[in-house]
Amino acid sequence: MLTPAQRHFQTVMAQRHGKSNGGDVEHTAYEQQLHRLRMDKSRLSQVQSDATKAELKRALLPDYQGWINGVLAADSGQADAVLTTIMIWSIDAGLISDALRIAGYVLRHRLPMPDHYKRTVATALVDEICDPALAAFKADASLAPLSAELLLQLEQLTNGEDMPDQVRAKLYKTLGYTLRLDANELSAARDWLQRAVTLFDGIGVKRDIELLGRALKKATEPEAGAENTDVPPKPPADKPADKPAAKATRAPRKSTAAKASRTTTPRARKSAS
Repeated sequence: MLTPAQRHFQTVMAQRHGKSNGGDVEHTAYEQQLHRLRMDKSRLSQVQSDATKAELKRALLPDYQGWINGVLAADSGQADAVLTTIMIWSIDAGLISDALRIAGYVLRHRLPMPDHYKRTVATALVDEICDPALAAFKADASLAPLSAELLLQLEQLTNGEDMPDQVRAKLYKTLGYTLRLDANELSAARDWLQRAVTLFDGIGVKRDIELLGRALKKATEPEAGAENTDVPPKPPADKPADKPAAKATRAPRKSTAAKASRTTTPRARKSAS
C-alpha cells in the first residue's frame, strides 16, 4: 500500500499529466500507473472466485486513489484507461459512491471505455450496478442492497445517454424494488416499475405493479367501522322528560254494614221503625 507521500505525488503527477504541456515526467507517471494496472490485472487473473476478486480489488484500489484525485481535479478530459478501469473495479468492490464520482467525469468528457469492454459507459454502469442488485433482491426481496439515493444518482447520470431499452428498464426495476421497501414511497415505486414495463414488456414486474396497486388502495381506504375523528359526533336530540307513571290506586273497601244498609229496601226500614 502506498504511503501518504506517494499518493500525494500521484495526485500532482496526474494533475500535470492533464495539462496540455505535460512533459516526459508526467507521461512517465501515467505509464507507471498503466504498469501497475497490468500487474494487478495479472494477479486478479489468478483468482477464480468472484467474491475473492472483489476483496482483492478493494485492497488494491487505495493505491490508485492519488492518481484518480489528480485526474478529477485537473478536469482535462484526456482519455485515461486507468480512470475508467478503476471506475469498474470500484463497482465490483461495492464502492458505488466512488464509482459514480468517477462516472460523472467520464460521461461529461465522453471518455471511452477500455478496449475489452464492448459496451458504452452508461450501459456498463447500469449493467454492473443493477445486475448484482437484482440478484440480491431475488435472494431476499426484503433487503435493499443499495440505497435509493445512489440509484437515483445513477439514473440522473445516465438519463440522457443512449442504451438498450432492456438495460434502462433494469435500472427502473431496481429503483422500484428499492423504493417499495419504504411505506412512504409505494406510489413512486409503482411509477418506476410502470416505466420499466413500458420500455421492456418482459422485464418481469407486472405482478409487482398489481401488488403495489392493491397496497396503495388498501392504504387509502378507511378502516371498516372506524369513526371519523375529524368531525365530532352530533349530540342526541333533546327529548321531553318522561313523566313518572301514576301509581295505581285502589278504591277503599266498603264495610259490610254499609253494604247491608244500601241493600235494605225502604219497606224493611219502615217496618223496623
